[in-house]
This record gives sequence, structure tokens and C-alpha cells, in this order.
Amino acid sequence: MPTVTPLPTYPSAGTRKSLSASQLATFHRNISSALAEILALPPAKRDTPATRAFLSSYANDVAHQTLQSLIWPAPAHSDDHVHRRVLLLAEKLATIPSCFDVKTLLDIAIAYFPYPTRVRALFAAALASTPSLAAVFTSDMVPVMTTLLRPSRSAGLYGLRKTARCLVSLLSGCPPELLRPFARDQDFMIGLARAYDEGLASLSRSYGGLRMDVGTRELDDWERIWLETKVDLIDSFHFIITVMLQDLSVASGAALAAESERTFSIVFALLDLPPPALVQAGGTPTSSPFLSRSLMADYQHSYNLSSTLTSALRRAAREDARVDFLESTLRSYDIESSTTATKDPGALKLIIKSSGVPPGTSASGKGKAAQSSSKGRAIETHFAHEPEQNHDLDLEISQVMDIFPDKSPAYIRALLTQPAFGNAEKVIEALLEGTAPGEASLAQDVGAGNSAHATFDEPIERRNVFDDEILDVAKIHVGKRNQNEASGLRDKAAIEQMKADILRRAEAMSDGEEEEDGAKRAEVDDDIDFGDEVKVIGDGEASSEGEDDGDEEEAPPLKPNTETILELAYIRDAELFNRDANTRRSKARSDLKAQTGWSDEQIEGWRIMLERNPKKDKILQKHEFAGNKAVDFSATINAGGSESSSRGGDRGRGRGGRGAGRGRGRGRGSGNGGDAKERAWKDKNKASRGNHDRKRGHDKKMAKAGPS
Repeated sequence: MPTVTPLPTYPSAGTRKSLSASQLATFHRNISSALAEILALPPAKRDTPATRAFLSSYANDVAHQTLQSLIWPAPAHSDDHVHRRVLLLAEKLATIPSCFDVKTLLDIAIAYFPYPTRVRALFAAALASTPSLAAVFTSDMVPVMTTLLRPSRSAGLYGLRKTARCLVSLLSGCPPELLRPFARDQDFMIGLARAYDEGLASLSRSYGGLRMDVGTRELDDWERIWLETKVDLIDSFHFIITVMLQDLSVASGAALAAESERTFSIVFALLDLPPPALVQAGGTPTSSPFLSRSLMADYQHSYNLSSTLTSALRRAAREDARVDFLESTLRSYDIESSTTATKDPGALKLIIKSSGVPPGTSASGKGKAAQSSSKGRAIETHFAHEPEQNHDLDLEISQVMDIFPDKSPAYIRALLTQPAFGNAEKVIEALLEGTAPGEASLAQDVGAGNSAHATFDEPIERRNVFDDEILDVAKIHVGKRNQNEASGLRDKAAIEQMKADILRRAEAMSDGEEEEDGAKRAEVDDDIDFGDEVKVIGDGEASSEGEDDGDEEEAPPLKPNTETILELAYIRDAELFNRDANTRRSKARSDLKAQTGWSDEQIEGWRIMLERNPKKDKILQKHEFAGNKAVDFSATINAGGSESSSRGGDRGRGRGGRGAGRGRGRGRGSGNGGDAKERAWKDKNKASRGNHDRKRGHDKKMAKAGPS
């Protein structure tokens, strides 16, 4: 079975700084691989002195870097793979008795402050495996924290800032069993309140006082540190008060009396402390939440301690006058803001401003987002960790950093993730040539890509016009329906009804055509004299000699409309519609204007619209057939009977000569034009027998059927 290489002691920050970027990336990759192998081992082989030493040294180094980053910018503490796997290793080792001492637990709480739930589970496992841990907290941790919170031992603003972060990190990860030593120690509670009141007030005076003109300037570094220290101290106090109230709610009998007396003693001791005397910049004393008020006043302002504490104490001492006094004293700290139903955030607005994010960023480039409610509650500082890294990408970053050590790793990582680059060689080439995008523009592109990706990840809801329709579920049927005799009869009845509708529509179409044909035949003059001299209306063919046109009454011709006049003129000569001076002065244009009553601009515009019309050919096609035209046969008659007879006889063998009225192949052609009676009958009935009417009927049927 192959042996696992033991983990070395984690090198200090100075040692890691001496390594190149590629060497550091290789080191972290090796550590991550070794951690993965150790995590896969059974518990007995996992717990070794080397593993404990590595875990203790790593937690100590990360905790130190975290505390330093609260004051000064500092590089990223570690590789994220290593950071997560060390926490997983600590969770597995916590079940082993006496594996962690108090110092290592404190370092883990500071290093993994953004993960309070997992740290609390780790502390609970360590307490279960090592029950004496609560006694160690009482004897060692509580006195140490009490000493560090004293104003004389705080080592200035920076020291108090680090102490406050250590305390809130430890208390946020402690289960109730490890919180009770702090809650039951009156000296610690008084020390916490004095650090909040007296310690911070004296530090503010030493810096000249806090300025409240947030709208015209950025916060100074000391002002941000001072306010964040207040936030951590009041959050630590909240953890302790919470466990005190929980103990009061679950206690009974003698234990309830003991808990209530201890609570009365601590709360009255805190109320007896002198209030801080803070002077704002400019020399004007002011009383504002989280600026110049005591810890109890600000906590009442944020969490309404009077309601929760008095309700818990009345359960133990219903008729105790101290409860009423305590309630009235705490309620006197309430300060309503200018707007109703809200509380003044006080000095916290200096760091939350309008966006809720304090100015400045942490050393690793991760923004410190301060979360605050409208009631001015305490702020919890959270550090957002970057997503899981790729080892190959880390190696490429280290290659680029070896050549360009002045570039930030985040900028190189962003370049490598761009589609235009993709590998270290292209990034190096772009940086050498100066074609790589700047950090500002690259950050905007990455932000836009993230927002677009979040938008596209949203579920797509497909909607249509039937979404609001009410669906009758009773009418839904899946599969084939069972055919029975009744359904078959219904189907036959529907088919018969469909046939009747088709026949009715066909008959209506036929009747309409017959009515149109009858109307056309009515236009033919029925008053025809079948004598020697015949006059056929509308045929266009001359009759015999001696014909008297005055005896016949011709129907008045229909006046063509303007569109027809323009269409016929366009067919005759399209240049008549040209837009030029010569055409406008021509006689043809003047005649056309007189016929239509239109101006030159209207006529020329009509031509433009006609040529743009996709149905232009169909519009002009209706003028192709203009009817029979009069032909002068006098020359043919005077030429002699022989020629006429010969021509008529020749045509008679076919379909009949023109003089015989196209005798349909009966060979009746004659030189003098045939029988006048037969010609008159054909002219009378040509509307129903002519080929052009069949064409017109066909076109009409196709128009009714609609476009194909």
C-alpha cells in the first residue's frame, strides 16, 4: 500500500513572499493534492502529529493575515482549494479527543469567520469529544479577553480593532455551552461595555472627533476602523445577551431564580457605568446612536432589549419592582428619528451611506459589504470568496507574472478567461505589444457578461394567445374513441349535410352565371327586321346595299371612367405620361387632361402608382379584347361574284367562310355573305356561345375561389 507524504508546516508569509509566482502556485497545488489524499484516509491514519502541526500553522497564518487586512491592505491569504480542504480536515479531526487546543480553535474561528455555521458545528464536535473544553474557556479564554478589552491594554485603535474581530469571530462560532462562560462573567461584561463606551470615546477624541458630513467627503481610514470596531463589539454583546435570554426561558425552579439574579446583577452593573463623553469634530457635543451613546443605549436602540429582557424576567419575578425600573430605564434610551416608524441609523450611515457598502476594499480585492437594516441594527462584515480556481489557469497566471510582476493576478486571470486570448502565450504577446485591454474596461466587460449570464439563466416562460382560455377537462379525450352505432349515424348525417351544402353553393354559383349571361343578352336589340336589308346591332359587319341607318335605334354608348381612359392611353403610348415640359405642352396631353379633368401632376402620379402596382399586367390585360369592329365589305362585294364565290366556297369546306357566318363546318360559304337570318341569330346568341364569354366566366370563378 503506497504511503502518503506527510504535510509540512505551513510556511510563514515572509517565506511565501520570497517564492516566485510559479513556485507558489506549484506549492499550493502540491498541498492541495496532499490534503485530498489525507482526507481519503481512515481516521486512525489521518490523525498524525504532522497533520496537526500543519493545521495549527495554517490556521495561525491565515488568522494573522485576516487581522492584518483589517488595518492594512494585504495579499490573498491562500489558495482557495487549500483553504476549503483545510476546513474539511479540521471538521474531521474535531471528533478526535483533545485534538485542538483553545488557541487553534480561536485561529480557526478567525480564519473561517465567513462560515459561522460550519465553525459552530466544528466547535460543537470538539466540545463533544473534549468535554473539558468549557472549563478551559472559563479559566483561560474569558480572562484573556477581559484583559484585552481594557482601555489601558487595548494598544490603541488598531489593537482594539483586532481584539473586537477576534471576539466576534470566536463568539459567532461557539455553541451555547461555550458562550455561557462569557455571559456569566460580570467582569467580562463590564470590560466589554467599557471598551465600547470609554475606550472608543477616548480614541475618537485622540483623532480629533468624528465628522458627520458624509455627503461631502470620503471616510478617513481611522473613522472606518473606529465604526467597524463598534459594530463588532455590539455584535459580540448580542451573542451573549441571546444566550442569557435563552437560559432564562428554559430554566425553572431554583435554576430560574439563580439565572434571574445573575441577569439582574449584570444588567444593573452595565447601566451604572458612566456614559461616554464624546465631542464631535468642531467642538459641539452631540448625542447620536453609535456615536456618543453607551453600549446599553445603542443595543436598546437596535434590538429593543427592554421588551425581550423584561418579558423573560417577569417569568421569574412577577412582582419584582426591579423589572419595572429596568424597563423604564431601557425605554428612556429610545430615540425616534425625524421620520415616523423608523429609527435613526446614527453614525452607521457614514459607512453604509446610500449604497449600503463602506468605502474601500479588503486586501484581497473582496469588498467588505456592511449590511444594515433601516432600524440601525449592527452590521456584519462578510467577505465574498471567489469561485473555485483551476490549477492549469494558476500555472498560466504564474507564467505571465514571471514576466510582468507588476501586473495583478486578478487582471491576468481576467485576460486569460477572455475568448480573444485563452493561453499564457497570447496574453504575454498582447501585453508586450500593448494591445491588451485595460483593467477598467476589462472589469466592465466581465460585469456585463455576469449580468447577461444571470439574465439568460432565468427560466423562460413561453406564452401564447390561448394561455387565458378556460379548458374544459371533461371534453379532453386521449386515444381513439370507441365507435358505436349512434356515432356512426351522426357521422353519416354530417357527411350528408356537407354534400347538401356543397351542392347548394354550386347551384348558387351557376344561377349567378346565368343571371349575368341573361343581362348580357338583354343588351342586344331584339327588334331585327328579317327583310332583304338587315342591320345587326353590335356585330360590326355591314349588311346589304341600301341600308338605312336611321331606321334603327342604337343604344347610347357607356361613358368610360377616368381609370379606363388613362389605362387605354397608357397602352397606346406610355410616353404620354412622361414628366417633362415637351410632353406637358403636347396636344395629346391636353386631350387627355380634357377627357379626365386631371392635372399634369395627377396624370404623372397615376403612371408612377400603376408601374409600382404588382397587379399592373392584370389591370392592362382586361383591355386586350375590345369587341367586334366594323369592317367595310363594299370593296369585296363590288369585286365580282366569282372571287367571292371562290373564296366562300373554299372556306365552306372547312368551318365555313366569314360571309356565311362561320357555318361550323357545314360548307355553306357563299359569295354574297350567306343567309342574313342565320347571321342575325348567331349575333343574338353569341354572348352564350362565344369563346370570350367562356374565358370571362372562367376568370370569374377563379376570382371567387380566391388566390392560389
